[in-house]
Amino acid sequence: MLKSVKHSHYQIPKAGSVGLCRRARISLFAAALLSVPLLLLFPAWLQASDRFNPVPKQVFTGSDAGPWQRVELLTDSHPAFVQETFLPVSRQTNALIAGWFGTATPHSGSFLLHCAKGFQGKTFRTPVLLVHGAGDNANRSWIHPFDAALPANLPNDHQGFAITLSNLGYSVFAITFAHNQGDNFLEAEQVANAIRRIRILLDRTQDPDFKIDVIAHSKGNVAVRLYCSDGAAIFPQKTYLTRFRGDVRKFIAVAAPLRGIDTAFRYYGYNLACAAKRTYNAPIAPDYMVLNGRWQSMSEFSIFPDKGKNPFPGQCQLLYNLVRDAKVPLGQESATPFDANLTALALYDGALSSTLNSRGLDAGVEAGERLIYRLEEQGLDPRVQVGVLAGTKPFISFFVEGLGFIPMPYELAAPPGDGVVFLASSCHVDGLLRRGAIFLGVKKLDLNHLGLCCHPDAFKAIDEWLLRP
Repeated sequence: MLKSVKHSHYQIPKAGSVGLCRRARISLFAAALLSVPLLLLFPAWLQASDRFNPVPKQVFTGSDAGPWQRVELLTDSHPAFVQETFLPVSRQTNALIAGWFGTATPHSGSFLLHCAKGFQGKTFRTPVLLVHGAGDNANRSWIHPFDAALPANLPNDHQGFAITLSNLGYSVFAITFAHNQGDNFLEAEQVANAIRRIRILLDRTQDPDFKIDVIAHSKGNVAVRLYCSDGAAIFPQKTYLTRFRGDVRKFIAVAAPLRGIDTAFRYYGYNLACAAKRTYNAPIAPDYMVLNGRWQSMSEFSIFPDKGKNPFPGQCQLLYNLVRDAKVPLGQESATPFDANLTALALYDGALSSTLNSRGLDAGVEAGERLIYRLEEQGLDPRVQVGVLAGTKPFISFFVEGLGFIPMPYELAAPPGDGVVFLASSCHVDGLLRRGAIFLGVKKLDLNHLGLCCHPDAFKAIDEWLLRP
């Protein structure tokens, strides 16, 4: 039995150093514009941002659309949309995606709308919009989830949900955000813009009964939830946000951080790996860390938006104090036995230790405008039906071809979850249902964070929810 140093809600073992540095690998999966005269052609209830251009800037079809029937580059020129900062690892590295954007570092005012083959004239009247998570894009998430790039031949058992849904008669669309770590407020508005454009594509602009089903994965859930919670009412100062128009029928939240995440403040080993490697698409929590025997600034990779250019604009917005407010204590996977856990506590609470200087998680929550807390207080619009799909397999850091994901010691010690999002977050529905949203249920599957958006068992659960009236 390990003895522990008690600190508030924490239970951190004194002994038993755990190999934490590989935890950083989860971040690869964890820790994304028109004129008034044209707008007058559309009823006010169809409008999103007053600068969104519903006419595509560019359209790709045929072989130029790759695995899709049609891909559109759409733009919103509202001044709130800015050029976000990219690290080399967070650029659009998928050749097709970068080609459709016309750059590997697209402006946040642009997004891609992908239309699956045969999207018009499908069996089911309610279209489906797929929304990807952090560090990802629509191609990898929903077309070829087992491959970083589209293979020459895509086996049937490696096809993504976009293809499977389309083959079953659903009218399928997907969005790719400009920045795969982008600001969640801006992405929420692009979701609203995408829904408006889908309505036009399906020639249903005059249909008062038009609704869409949305399936989101990981970070993408925050943007969808913000729109479906009427984010414009929660944040009236963000005048570009569209009021919820009642045009989402079902919201299926897959591997969703419903009570946020705290990864960057929970694991010293994660920060040490990110700081030493400096090639992970993942934010660093401390302002300063000791590396190679000297103090070094972490500003280039900081999770905080005030540390110069910010390549992770959406990450502070995901933060939630899971230790205090969800009763998920720091355990042995967070231990720093070399200094009796002082570094672990300094990282989470905010303090100076012998190895780092951290402002603490609560400062990060404030920097992210307390987004998750405010969504929890608001609740979804009561017209929305919501289903939650969560994973219970935490093994995600180390993959061996032919063997799959190999359990790491820190994963065995971590709180229950899918390897990225804890069940205390992904299964917490009280906030979603606060205003009476219609609850489809929670389903837990023996899958990790990635498997939830490509495994047949996950698809079966999603399809069952979509088929309900």
